[in-house]
Amino acid sequence: MEETIEKLREKKKVLCAVLIVLAVCLLGLAIFLSLPSDRSTEKGTSAASGVEGIYKTLEVHFLDVGQGDAALLICGDESMLIDAGSNESVDYLKRYLDGHGVTKLKYVVGSHYDSDHVGGIDEVLNAYEVETLIVPDQERDTKSYRDVMKSFDKAGEVVVAKVGDTYTFGDATITVFAPARNDYEESNDFSIVLRIDHGSDSFLFTGDAQEESEKEMLAAGMDVHVDVLKVSHHGSKKSSIRQFLEAANPRFAVISCAKNNDYGHPHAPVLRTLRRLGAQLYRTDDQGTVVCYSDGSNIVWNREPAQSWQQGEKPETDYGTDALAG
Repeated sequence: MEETIEKLREKKKVLCAVLIVLAVCLLGLAIFLSLPSDRSTEKGTSAASGVEGIYKTLEVHFLDVGQGDAALLICGDESMLIDAGSNESVDYLKRYLDGHGVTKLKYVVGSHYDSDHVGGIDEVLNAYEVETLIVPDQERDTKSYRDVMKSFDKAGEVVVAKVGDTYTFGDATITVFAPARNDYEESNDFSIVLRIDHGSDSFLFTGDAQEESEKEMLAAGMDVHVDVLKVSHHGSKKSSIRQFLEAANPRFAVISCAKNNDYGHPHAPVLRTLRRLGAQLYRTDDQGTVVCYSDGSNIVWNREPAQSWQQGEKPETDYGTDALAG
């Protein structure tokens, strides 16, 4: 009996020891779970991992709106739209915004009043809460211009862009580089050009700015050297002069245009210069919508760069003889 009791005592001691260890573990777990969640990582962590570093992840969605421009930017809980494509693409644009949970836009930018850039802005203003609409000092006798004007009162505020203006967007800073004047002969030169800095990562959105505006930015000493360049005017040779592209010297270049568009965009001279500069190319006519993610020090993409450096083809014309070599 005593032997049995002693064995029971020994078992009890072991059981007590196990229970004590278990209690200590549970207490430690409870303390750990009660601590504030720290999602910080080293600044170099890839944004693709979904773990934010010092900066909130900045997402830039270059939307496939055919022969037009539209880019959705998301940083933290803030969203903005740079251009809104044409009337023909607005249904896709709204589905895309809805699919990404966008109900409110801090900024909507109409780079200039060409229909392939602002055609959808009136519907965006009517469908979403827009804090600030940013437009150029430009007037046009067009339906797209009148439609946007009629919807001005839907925005919380309407601002005419001026060179040097700055805006905050999440952890990013937006600076207006152009237009410098309001008396251009070419509508495209009224384009609002925005530089966006997110940590050490940088982006340049150029609308359809052409040679005159590009030369003005260079002459004014604007820092156009960026990581990501939204190539002006769908890759047209009327824009993206050699000096401007060399000054920008982007690591990544994005061209927004439609497949088999009427203009043959993008044009071979622009593609040649970008390729010579070593830029990685993304193009919506070949790849559809493309998305990049910045954590403030690294930029990653949702797909590999385009393999084609072939200039665009008009529906009825074969440009094979003008294609880039290699």
